[in-house]
Amino acid sequence: MTNRLLYTLLACICCVLGNSQQEWSLQRCVQHAYEHNITIQNAALQVNNQQIALTAARHSRYPNLNANTGAALNFGRTVDPTTNDFVQQSFLSNNVGLSTNVTLYNGGSISNSIKRAELLQAATLLDLDQSKTDIALQIANAYLNVLFAEENLAISRQQLILSQEQLSQTTKLVDAGARPENEVLDIEAQIALNEQSLVDRENAVMITSLNLKQLLRLEPDVEMTLVTPDKINITLDPDAVTFKELYQQAVQTQAFVSAGEKRVQAARINEKIAKASMMPSLGAGANLQSNFIDAGKRVVDTRQVTVNQELQINDVPVTVGFPQDIPVLEDNPYFNQMDENLSYGFGVQLSVPIYNRYTGRAQVEQAQVSTMLQDNQLTQLKDNLKITVQQSLADARAAKRRYEATQKSLSAAMLAFDNATVRYDLGAINPIEYVTSKNQLENAQINEVIAKYQYLFATKTLDFYLGNPLTLN
Repeated sequence: MTNRLLYTLLACICCVLGNSQQEWSLQRCVQHAYEHNITIQNAALQVNNQQIALTAARHSRYPNLNANTGAALNFGRTVDPTTNDFVQQSFLSNNVGLSTNVTLYNGGSISNSIKRAELLQAATLLDLDQSKTDIALQIANAYLNVLFAEENLAISRQQLILSQEQLSQTTKLVDAGARPENEVLDIEAQIALNEQSLVDRENAVMITSLNLKQLLRLEPDVEMTLVTPDKINITLDPDAVTFKELYQQAVQTQAFVSAGEKRVQAARINEKIAKASMMPSLGAGANLQSNFIDAGKRVVDTRQVTVNQELQINDVPVTVGFPQDIPVLEDNPYFNQMDENLSYGFGVQLSVPIYNRYTGRAQVEQAQVSTMLQDNQLTQLKDNLKITVQQSLADARAAKRRYEATQKSLSAAMLAFDNATVRYDLGAINPIEYVTSKNQLENAQINEVIAKYQYLFATKTLDFYLGNPLTLN
């Protein structure tokens, strides 16, 4: 029993450790951001909101139907709602009704409202797509920054190992009397500098990882291991892409441009809706209603009574009895009154605007100004995109040349360091010269890594404007 419990605990610990150190690829980071980013969630809510507006616009074609009811307690002289007679008594009344109206013609306002809502719905969907592509580019940048920091950290570790190996070798030579003792001090000073550099780059990894977690809305203590591709290929040559080609492709692939075009179309349709308010409108309606009062009576029977009346016959008063039918009444039930008092009607209504104190004309002019504003905004978006594309292409081309230059510098620094190592082992140079050569190699390695990631991100930015998926392979 004890062994089984121990094995269970070990399995749980392994499971927790395995889950706490999860591998995150760029695709997984982007997908996680799609699901948790607030900007994307707000864009999705705007899509839902516009869908509600579209549904409401479509339902405006249909007739409405409303029910109403009311109750009143009447005192003194008032009108009986069931007979329209004046009565002098207190009673409780109740009325119920149904009414419906439908627009037959209003200058195309309903049809245009539906078209406008459809365009705005399409625009919000494009806004959502743009939010996703924007956050994907941000995630890619943060992801590459972490990989860059980790690669710099690996260079620092390698440099520290080289310095420690050199210290061990120098110590042996000093002990054998082949080197002066001060050379050990020089190497130890270099090791201290390497250790300081290592700490700085460990901090850089921590900061860039924190920035990525913040974009992903992850807690700072979540352990992340980024998937590093075996080889990061740069497949896009910025010198092979022309500005005209890149800009034309960007206009087609960037969702915010299409969203702006949809909003311009919606604004133009809004002008038609405003003009419809100055045109005649035709509608139809119907109603159904009935009433009840608690004082209502109905005849259920009659009874005959004799009514005596004084007459004069030859100046002699005579009492004569006349038979008379008197109705027998009882309270008229609620639903019986509702049936008896039922009324209904149908009608059409034509409204012709003649003078509305400039309201309709003002709406038309405001709609026209709104169209011009949307048109200007779209033009500005395209101009900004043109500037951004120009800068991105120039940055990519400059990054390519910088990367090629750093590769040459790195090759030269490696050859120089190999030569310095041989000469140091032969005693032809002192430790200062050796350390200087090693530092030059380290700087060349770092510059090459910086240039590589700058070039990589610059080409990924071009891929972004070309509409290509963001991958590291």
